[in-house]
Amino acid sequence: MKNFLQSGFFLFCVIVQIACFRSDAFGEQYYSVPEMRASRVNAMLDSLVRTTYVQPDRFYSERTASGGDVFPEEFIPQFTDSVYVSRIAGLARKSRFNLVYNQHVKGFIRVYAVDKRKAVSKVLGLTSIYFPLFEEKLREYNIPPEMKYLPIVESALNSTAVSRAGARGLWQFMSGTGRMYGLQTSSFIEDRYDPTKATVAACEHLNDLYDMFGDWFLVLAAYNAGAGNVRKAIRKAGGARDFWEIFPYLPQETRGYVPAFIAVNYVMNFYSDHNIKSVEPSYRYSETERVPVRTALTFEQLHETIGVPMEDLAFLNPQYTAGLIPSPESVPNMIRLNRRHAQMFRDKERDIYAYRPELVAEKERQYAMARSTECQKEVVSQSRRSGRKVHVVRQGGSLSKIARRYGCSVSQLISWNNLKSSTLKPGQKLVVFKSVSGDRG
Repeated sequence: MKNFLQSGFFLFCVIVQIACFRSDAFGEQYYSVPEMRASRVNAMLDSLVRTTYVQPDRFYSERTASGGDVFPEEFIPQFTDSVYVSRIAGLARKSRFNLVYNQHVKGFIRVYAVDKRKAVSKVLGLTSIYFPLFEEKLREYNIPPEMKYLPIVESALNSTAVSRAGARGLWQFMSGTGRMYGLQTSSFIEDRYDPTKATVAACEHLNDLYDMFGDWFLVLAAYNAGAGNVRKAIRKAGGARDFWEIFPYLPQETRGYVPAFIAVNYVMNFYSDHNIKSVEPSYRYSETERVPVRTALTFEQLHETIGVPMEDLAFLNPQYTAGLIPSPESVPNMIRLNRRHAQMFRDKERDIYAYRPELVAEKERQYAMARSTECQKEVVSQSRRSGRKVHVVRQGGSLSKIARRYGCSVSQLISWNNLKSSTLKPGQKLVVFKSVSGDRG
């Protein structure tokens, strides 16, 4: 009898699904999405599945977030357009984004809720690690909380994601943009992989873009295509400052960017209705903490003294690409550990630093050689700059805005001016070495 009821329920689900597909309101089963953006979204979701730390025998446990199984596991619910319209309208009423439903959005809902649903299960699990961090920083910068969904579009929450163009990390910074916001890229440290530093840089970048365009959808378009391409699209659209009006004039990939963002907003709020279950990580953001490292330290030392799994060290601290936390130049470098290991680190800190010093000595030697080479390249780069310029800080000026204007990095501004604080005052004068190619932005 139980098997009969289960079979009957499954048959009912199939009939409902077919009815949805045949509904006049639903229209065709498949809708094309901008090919380049759909391809990139698929590539990021696929890369997440292949990443070692999300394999079931490594980082993930077998817990699921749903309270019970409403549908058979293999069943994929479908809904009519009217359902999507109603649900997204409900999200829009609580949002600073003008969330809408159209066929472009519908195509990406299919990508996330049907084609790549298994990867989305892992993304849902990763939200418990990264969303608390995103939400905290977005509040600090007065950015809409829905912006926490942007890294899902960008990287599928894969902290070491690399795009074909060379963008890296959760927020997919290109190296030049990253440098403008103080993100270091070297042989041993990749700050674009650092969840905390990259999130702060993203917030600064997003606020700078909002200062330019005053519309969050245009901010998203500029985040993807660059401010210059958005300005060009606005001019071609006769000065319109609405994403959907400038849509035809944007690069092809960027046309799918906002629809993908809206689709992620939808799926992250209604995944259970689509029979998608969250595969949970074995610990969450609230169960980890950052601790200062006051001298050079290697992952091997932490692993061999207090038993931190190497996979956890690499996952929680992807910015240390060679497994070395270098000696700090001014403020201590930070490392993220689960709470149990963080307490063990504090209890045994001296012993950990003293354990097998040859481990850190060899990596420090390699690090010093790499830094020397990189510094020489920086000197060559500086020699190609000309025109020492004095910039007078205006009201609302920030290091990130000035760095973007002159095509330099925040760290260079700090170095050139021997700054002790990132706080600037109107009228303050800064020395800037202008790029030969001229100002940007």
